[in-house]
Amino acid sequence: MSFTGARDRISAAGRTGNPGAIWPVACVLALVVASDYKFRLRANDQAVTGNADLFVLAEIGTYGLVAVFLFVRFRPDTWVRRPDVVTFLSYAYALILAGSALYSPYLKLALVRGAQVLVVLALSRALARHATPAAMHRVAHGFFVLIAGSVLFGLLVRFPQGKLQAGRFTWLYVHPVEAGEMLAIAVVLLAGYVLAHGLERTGPLWPLPVYLVLLAICAGGLVATKTRGAVIGAIVGVLLVVWTRWRGQRKVEAGVVLAVVLITVALSSSSAIESFFARGETLAKLSTLNSRTDLWGYAFELFPQHPLYGFGLTASRGLFLESIGLGGGHNALVNLLMDTGILGAACWLALLVAVLLAARRLSLPVERMLILSVLPAMIANSVFTEGLGAPANVGCTWLFVLAAWVNVARRA
Repeated sequence: MSFTGARDRISAAGRTGNPGAIWPVACVLALVVASDYKFRLRANDQAVTGNADLFVLAEIGTYGLVAVFLFVRFRPDTWVRRPDVVTFLSYAYALILAGSALYSPYLKLALVRGAQVLVVLALSRALARHATPAAMHRVAHGFFVLIAGSVLFGLLVRFPQGKLQAGRFTWLYVHPVEAGEMLAIAVVLLAGYVLAHGLERTGPLWPLPVYLVLLAICAGGLVATKTRGAVIGAIVGVLLVVWTRWRGQRKVEAGVVLAVVLITVALSSSSAIESFFARGETLAKLSTLNSRTDLWGYAFELFPQHPLYGFGLTASRGLFLESIGLGGGHNALVNLLMDTGILGAACWLALLVAVLLAARRLSLPVERMLILSVLPAMIANSVFTEGLGAPANVGCTWLFVLAAWVNVARRA
């Protein structure tokens, strides 16, 4: 064995860290739980006031602990590396979000959200530089186990729901839209692991029935949330799982079989599908997408006032609450145009395209399939909810995790 070869392997091990380390799973799940798991009911207008209760402090504290851990475990160095496109755009997008907090009309909330974005960026860069492909698969497994466990908890322990959420499944006090977003990501991941079960990869390798049971739990929970955007996103993601799993003639055969199955389901269950998407609402309400079109129209009336830089981070939440009674843009692009203007929206779109193009060139088939399926599923869902274009939520966290996963797979 040559000294040079041994030195290169030792150096690579130092960069990727301990293959059995659990810190990637612990950090990602900690941020998801802190941001998206609601343990009490709170009025929509309480967040923008900047008033902090015990649970808000716990959320901030969790982000702070993750930041301290990353600093102590991976002390930043002064060596300037030449960034790739995904890394550069990750930094640019996070800094635009955090910088826009400085001129937000809701300064306290915006500064907290801006700091949280920087913690997510730091975690993403730590994953990209020090995690292994096996660790990223453990992150995915930890996430869908958490979500499947949440579904079972929600079935066993029912919490009070608001009038607008009646009849829709969730757990704790999580809004069904947020629960649907988490479940859609879990469903696409599980579908990927089911179809990729015969492919070689690192990380946890569970028996196929385990993945199928978890998929059934998460898919059932997703349908029960009656979150139409999340269901559409999951369908898009699963279709892409099938499309990217095979190549050549096998892809065509799989596409034909899937098309026949979908047509059969559509013809045999058309009334049930129509009832699901109508959700008992009036035609007038459906025509405005539950007042979303009214909100988007108001957004484009305000947009010319600050087209380049927007109104500042979290401004969309407060401005829409004051005028229409709905918090957030209910669309990722609209949300970013209001908060960060053209600059932030363009950087966000460029980051999405860069991650997809980089994933398409990966030589690891399972990683390529998962990233090319999960991110489009999130994009499809982002037409109806702002999560992917807002800070401190599962959409934002997974966007930066996928950006890191591309770099981990490319390095491997």
